Parts: sequence; C-alpha cells; structure tokens
Amino acid sequence: MSDEAAHPGDAAGAAALPLREATSEAGVHVRPFEAWLAEVLSSAVRRYNRRPRPATISASTGLTESTDARAVIRRACIRSALAGGATGALSTGAAVATAETNGLGGLVAIPAAMLAMGAETVLRLLLHVRMLCELADLFGRRFDPDEPADVWALLALSFGVVEHPQDTDDPAGVLVRAARGRGSDVAKQLAARLAGESVARNLVPVLSVASSSITSWVVTRRLGDTARRYLRYRCALDEALGDETLRPHLERLFEGLWFIFTADGRLTPEESALLAAVLRRLPAPARVGLNERLADDITWVERLRGVPEGARAPLLRALEIAAAVDKVASLRERRLLVHAAAALGLSVDERGLARMIHEFEEIGTLGAAA
Repeated sequence: MSDEAAHPGDAAGAAALPLREATSEAGVHVRPFEAWLAEVLSSAVRRYNRRPRPATISASTGLTESTDARAVIRRACIRSALAGGATGALSTGAAVATAETNGLGGLVAIPAAMLAMGAETVLRLLLHVRMLCELADLFGRRFDPDEPADVWALLALSFGVVEHPQDTDDPAGVLVRAARGRGSDVAKQLAARLAGESVARNLVPVLSVASSSITSWVVTRRLGDTARRYLRYRCALDEALGDETLRPHLERLFEGLWFIFTADGRLTPEESALLAAVLRRLPAPARVGLNERLADDITWVERLRGVPEGARAPLLRALEIAAAVDKVASLRERRLLVHAAAALGLSVDERGLARMIHEFEEIGTLGAAA
C-alpha cells in the first residue's frame, strides 16, 4: 500500500506478482488460471491508481468512516448482488431449457451457465478490488499494483483461504505466509473458493436468483467491513511504523500489538492483516523464537525495560493507538497498557485514550493533535 509512494516495508519482501508465470508442454505455453487472475488483480489496481486522488477522511473534509466508507461498501454490495442475481437467472434458464427440451437444450444452456459462473467469479474479484481501492483512497492510501500484499492478505483472510493464526502452534509462521505468500498461490485458493460458492448457490433453479444475489451481497459486505477496519488500523498506526526511533524496536512493537489484539480473545481478519504488514518489516533474525515470545506477555513487559529513553514514548503511544483503534479499550487491554507503561517508566494517558476512541467513532481517523 502507498500514500504518495509505496508504504515502507510493503515493497521489501512483499508478495511479488508472478506476471510472467507460465508452464510449457510440447512447446505450447499455457498460463495457469491463478497467474492470470493475479495479473488481472494487479492490472485493476494499476488502472484505478491512474484516477485523481479524492478527498480523504478527516475532520477538515467532513468525510467520515461511518458515512463515506460505508457508502462505498454499499455501492459494491449492490453491484455484486446484481451480478449474482444475473448468474442465478442464467442458471435457472439453463435448467428450464434442459427440462423443456428433454435434455437437448442443456447442450447449449448448461455450458453457457457454467461460463456465466466463471465470468461472475472474475467480475466479483474486480468489484472487490475496486471497492478496496476506493476505501484505501478515502483513508489517503493506495495499494502498490506490482506488490499488492495488502490486497492478497485481505482477500485471503476475509475468505478464509489461510489458517487462522490462533488455530495453530505456529502463529508467526501463519502470519509470515500471509505477509509473503505469492499472489498466484492465494489466487489459486481464492478462485477455487469463489467458484465453489458460485456453483453451490446456483444449484437450485429459481431460488438461485435470490440466493446468489443475497450471498454476493453478504460476502462483499463482509470483505468491505474487514477492509474498512483494516485501513483504519493501518492509517492510525502508519505514523508509528514509520517512526525512525521505533525502527530498531519493531520486534517489541509487533509483540505488543499481538498482545493488545488478542487481549479480548480471537484475532479479527483486519488485526491479522495488520500484524502481517508489520511482520513484513521485521528482519529474519527477529522471527527466531517468535512463537514462544508471543505466548509470554510477562516476559515481553520485562523486556520493555530495555527500550532506550527516546523510543519509550513513541512505543507506548503506538500501543495506546492499538488499544483504541477498535473503538473500545477493554479492561484487559488497559491493564496490559498499565504494565507496559510502568516498564517503560511512563503512565497511560487515559484522557488521550478516551479522545482517540471518540475520534475513531466520530471520524474514523485521528486528528492532527491526537
């Protein structure tokens, strides 16, 4: 993702798109579907980025997450529902034609319906990518078309084509794969998931018109809400992630984000995507023994005592933002902040925390003075 340029860390080590991927058999080059789909996504992002930048969410512009970002999602849901309904109508027509012609009509109608389902899979992906790009624009960000790691992570996590970090004994490995997974690998799983959903909801004639439309709406809404929250997280924490004084201590910040995000239980897709984005910036040596450290918040708090003076306040501020960005700071999150602040020789800014929560609720981003 980028603002004027790619966000620091997104280019280095991000998921490079295999734009030239192909297989060769008997001298004939055949491009795998997943590689073609990855190129379609990359081209869609590149094409969108040629558009002028719109106004971004802020108190000064009057744009807010609750109105403008949700309006973008609603438009995408309508388009997706219409596409799903059209596919359902075609599958119903194919079933009727087959029945009325004793199966002969199916020779044409069924392949046409299957082709329509495949086209809908691609169209849904394009609608989803455009929605993600429009949401990113509202938050003053743009995805890197050559290495759209954020896009792949959001799609993979939202559609469940990757493991959940807390469901394995290797959460760091899951996040590494989410951060560095090749676009074609995710595209292959994503294409199978989307195609499977399209076939499943179009199996029953007549009802498929409604089911396909409703399912398309729900799936698009789920992805849009995940992306909206992720972009809020990313926009809020970008300043901390780019702070020169914190760069040598990103490992401790990453662990702190993990403990803050998991304090209330299960990681959400947007939190996993944010953790994957931070993990892309960590050097390989910092990942050694990371799973053990992510299971021990007491040792993490003790290690904060070694953070030098100049990095202590920025680190605590980043943790406070992480606690506030979901618009509520739970008791467990506040206790963790208090312990972290004590180890850093500081205190939690309760008024500042309340102000940030209010700004996230009212606008969706932090004010300049936050």
